[in-house]
Amino acid sequence: MEFHEDAPPSPDGRREHEAIATEKLACENCRHRKYLVGALLRSMMRRWRTDRATSENKIDRIAERIEELNQTVRHLSITQPTPIPDNHFGISQPARTPSSPHSLQPTPSSSAATPSDAHCGHGYEKPPESSRPEYEGESSLFAHSVFATRFLQNAINNNPSSEVALEMNSVLDALRSVINGQKQQTDTIENLYPHARPLPPGSSLRNLPLPSTEKALACIRMAQENQRIQLLWLMEFQTISQFTTHFIKVCSPGPATQADLIIVCAGLYWLFCECMNTIVDETLKKDYESQALIARDSPETVLSNLPFHLPTTLEYVYALSMATLYCVQKCKPSAAWNFISVASNLSQSLGLHSSVPLHAESPEVKQQKTRLFWTIYATEKMLALRIGRSSTIRENDITVPRMGYEISSDPFLNKMFPIWIGMSAIQGRIYEDIYSPISLAQPESVRMTRARTLADELGKLIEAEDDLKIRYSQETTRVLGTALSQLIWRAERVTALSMLTLIYRSIPPEKPGGSVFCEDCIATAREAVMEHEKCVNFLTDEKFLSSYFELYINWAFLQSPFIPFIVLFCHMVEASDPADLRCLGNLVETLQSVSRNAHYSICQKQLSIFKALYDVAVRYFDVKAAAERGSMLSSQDLAFNPYANTPNTDAGGVASSRSHGMSNVPMTIPVPGLSGSGQGTVDPLSQIPMFEPRNNQFAQQASLAGDFGMEMDPPTAELANWFYTNHQMMRILEDT
Repeated sequence: MEFHEDAPPSPDGRREHEAIATEKLACENCRHRKYLVGALLRSMMRRWRTDRATSENKIDRIAERIEELNQTVRHLSITQPTPIPDNHFGISQPARTPSSPHSLQPTPSSSAATPSDAHCGHGYEKPPESSRPEYEGESSLFAHSVFATRFLQNAINNNPSSEVALEMNSVLDALRSVINGQKQQTDTIENLYPHARPLPPGSSLRNLPLPSTEKALACIRMAQENQRIQLLWLMEFQTISQFTTHFIKVCSPGPATQADLIIVCAGLYWLFCECMNTIVDETLKKDYESQALIARDSPETVLSNLPFHLPTTLEYVYALSMATLYCVQKCKPSAAWNFISVASNLSQSLGLHSSVPLHAESPEVKQQKTRLFWTIYATEKMLALRIGRSSTIRENDITVPRMGYEISSDPFLNKMFPIWIGMSAIQGRIYEDIYSPISLAQPESVRMTRARTLADELGKLIEAEDDLKIRYSQETTRVLGTALSQLIWRAERVTALSMLTLIYRSIPPEKPGGSVFCEDCIATAREAVMEHEKCVNFLTDEKFLSSYFELYINWAFLQSPFIPFIVLFCHMVEASDPADLRCLGNLVETLQSVSRNAHYSICQKQLSIFKALYDVAVRYFDVKAAAERGSMLSSQDLAFNPYANTPNTDAGGVASSRSHGMSNVPMTIPVPGLSGSGQGTVDPLSQIPMFEPRNNQFAQQASLAGDFGMEMDPPTAELANWFYTNHQMMRILEDT
């Protein structure tokens, strides 16, 4: 070891060689290797710093572009036109164009926005839109319109050179375009909740705008003093005191659940609508109308943000039940089914269907839970039949007593509740006992026995309802008024007769090989259409509160009266008897006159379907009559009569009486390729499914039975074919 003489001085002034001994210097090769390693490390560090700076710059640029995109989307959201609000109880709707004199000026509560914007702000990915319609079971209402289209299509396909087929081509194309143009695909969030708002960053559902507290309390007080508002507001769900408790909780500082928000917002929306229909002052009406629009937007925002898992509490059962009612009134039966299914599961998890948990409850709580369960029961059974699904509530699991005389202080309601529950039970049994796939696998005699039993039970309920109408007519007229009281009774009868038509449809005719429908089915369908026409006449009366029109359309008309309409349509074509054409024409004319009013925009869907089918029937009889007249003239050497093929329609659009005499004349259409002179005659009904002779239907029925995975006899397959396609009509009538 040696000391380095030129060592620098240490901090304390001593030289390094005085205290520190150093090792010998490394050799040249070692120093060279050390230099290369150091240079390599320095190069790697410089490259790492450069790459890091480049990556940070790229990330900054990406962040800037994302922010620019967000700004663009936000700007587009703000500049979108305000969606047209759904009409309820006569709330005027903003027009599609600014020039409409009836437009309602947009308020901050109705600013245009979509729920997808809110989800994007939270980083949720928007699910892809489905291009396929939702599955409908064996009891929806699409079969009738599809059947009518198929009826004419097969006739045209099998008779390409016939005069009748050529004349009917344009009518058939119009009918097909109406049906296909209104098919409802799977609902998106934007379609389900058009008035929902995006939540700004950092805000919550607790910050949603609410109507004026002062005006809301004034309406609550009005409801306490007005029995009519009480009956039409929250009769099925809560008392006024229970709703007031939720209202105070939401309007005061402190936590509030999503269930509280749904109950309060939906309840206030209906409350302002009912109060608006009660008062006379036009200024106050407009004020309540604007408050109702504010309350309407908030529940849609809450519903669009509901989580998948919900707490099993009584409040959420109430909230989901009210959400179901809201969706039904907005013509969203699929969304209503989703909510009522969850409400049903939660209610059964809480034991509302069982009498055992109720023993320990106070009489008030027991009454509250009993009323809630049976309300869910009635709504769920109705929707299950409407969309063709099995009920989520099994009859064998129910041990809670049915609602009796202690449910309400009103004696009329105490009597009506058991009848409504009985009607709902029959609705569930119509699907389970007649139209479910398992029931279709049963022998026809079994289904016919079940149908007769259901028809007898429903007939007894109709008689009991008629008896109540006589006994409580004066009381209901005093509370509701003459017109509204009559409307409620007739609407109940329309629903019952439509259900009865659906039951009779499953009963085969007494004479096999003839009509598809039994005599009871045709007679009941005719009575249901006439009752519906009377209801619509009530609603179009200038003296009546026409704001209840959409409520009737959604609750009574959309449930099943389309079935009687199509039964009459098919019977006319089948029997070549246009006797019922005038009845259908009056109904279409009434709906057409009503639909011109902006308040009744929901009728456009029903009108388009009914009018298309009615026009088909009118054209069918006119062309048929013209062809028969041409054939008669030809036999008399008058084949070149220029008026032989003129359609026979009066100014009102209804077939004239000249075609009424042709009901017993068989319709013959020349078909090329047959033996003889090269042409033959074919009854067009024989080319149509379910109207052709029964011995010609085995191929189609075997195919249908294969689809169900079971063996069916010909009448069963015929019934299944008619009812299976029936499921999509409800989707046609839903909002798109």
